[in-house]
Amino acid sequence: MQLLDTITEFDHCISSAFEALSIKVISFSTADGPFQDKPIEFEFLTRTKIDVYTQEACTYILRIQGCIPGSIALGHQNESLSIIPQKVNIECNYKLLHVDKKDMQQILQHPEPNHHYSEWLIDAIKNTHILVELKTNQHTLIEWPIGIKAAIIV
Repeated sequence: MQLLDTITEFDHCISSAFEALSIKVISFSTADGPFQDKPIEFEFLTRTKIDVYTQEACTYILRIQGCIPGSIALGHQNESLSIIPQKVNIECNYKLLHVDKKDMQQILQHPEPNHHYSEWLIDAIKNTHILVELKTNQHTLIEWPIGIKAAIIV
């Protein structure tokens, strides 16, 4: 497969399918609820772009949206610091996944290239460390790691 053909085919098959992709993410953490703990879920909006000049493809997280449905205790039980319930809406440009021409060829040779790239993307999300700035009960902001338990392409 010629190099330019690889990049063109990857752009046509993969990049267009992943142009504006929504991914549901579930955190390891839970928020306190009145009767049981509630899961904390986020939606990541991603975009994959091809750079013909550098011959690579990059997938970026463009937006993180979600809701903290209850409080999240921080530190020891005796401490009074906690994250309060709130909506999260963060615009960003976080490089999540980078593939070079060899990776592109490997993905395109798979019987289901879109599914294969999806697996790479989910693995990248599960292995990334994303901090979000959240409000606390003491009227301060704290950086909190999302701690991704699961990710599903919506």
